[in-house]
Amino acid sequence: MARESKIITISLPPELADEIDRLAAAENRSRSEMVREAFREYATYSRWRRIRRWGNQTAREFGIRTEADVDRILHEDK
Repeated sequence: MARESKIITISLPPELADEIDRLAAAENRSRSEMVREAFREYATYSRWRRIRRWGNQTAREFGIRTEADVDRILHEDK
């Protein structure tokens, strides 16, 4: 039967490893659960950061600085 997860090895500064252990114990969770959740949160943050960058670039290209600019563009005659 194939594994449902892939094992990886990471190195952490002792203080960070200790922090993970303290949080895991306080929340009755494993180190793996803590690291998985941290990565999921980071991945979500990273995706939103890319979306915001794209939005900011698009806004600059269209000269959008305020909500009024958005309203103006949406109601322009085509």
